[in-house]
Amino acid sequence: MSTEVLYERQGQIGRITFASPNGINLISVPVMAALEARLDEIAQQPDVRVLIFTGEGRTFLAGADIDEMARAPGDVGRAFSQRGQRFMNRLAHFDHAVTIAAINGPALGGGCELALACDLRVMADHATIGFPEVSLGLIPGWGGTQRAFALIGPSRVRRMLLTGDRISASMAYEIGLANESVPGAKLMSAVDALAKNILMNGPSAVRLAKQVLCAHEAAWLERGFAGEAECFGKAFINDESREGLRAFLEKRPPNWAAPWA
Repeated sequence: MSTEVLYERQGQIGRITFASPNGINLISVPVMAALEARLDEIAQQPDVRVLIFTGEGRTFLAGADIDEMARAPGDVGRAFSQRGQRFMNRLAHFDHAVTIAAINGPALGGGCELALACDLRVMADHATIGFPEVSLGLIPGWGGTQRAFALIGPSRVRRMLLTGDRISASMAYEIGLANESVPGAKLMSAVDALAKNILMNGPSAVRLAKQVLCAHEAAWLERGFAGEAECFGKAFINDESREGLRAFLEKRPPNWAAPWA
């Protein structure tokens, strides 16, 4: 089932909502294209100064569309990674508005990467966040390895990447992956309060503060992104990832016993 990208605005606050008929929102190449179109639209609305991302239903973004990935030829992995990196970089450097991820449910894989590309993250206390890619024989490929490293440091990001564990909202707040953890029923009111706090400040000053942070980030992340795309491409073409993706779709444990190339 496809995930829609809905947009609404109230004064200076815009809101993008991911919505799927079954409540499980996924990020895919078409969803990224729809998001880019929304960013183009918002860029023409200079009075929108805060942009909120959230999910409708059970998830924020439960990850990439595994069916889309399983059907893709193995040799497109590096290009697939670079395509996702381009979008996440555009979101991270979107200087028309401060971006806030209002994480209402699982933010996994590509959903985690999108949340990390936002300026701020507020999590409902029942939500989780993480990189489960190793359970599919893959690694994060849309900039998540580098942004997580910048936020929480080498020791914690190693645990995230090597175990694939989901991190609770309280733990995400404790380690600096989230800015706030709030009761689920109060998520949007907390995010709205944060947005209004930002709107009280000088518009140019807020934009310049974001620009200087993005400039510093870009200066040292670019090399890391190239290495991430290369390693994602190696994982994607490997038989191991083909088995991991098939196992996920067939709802069975993967068989890692074969001597993968």
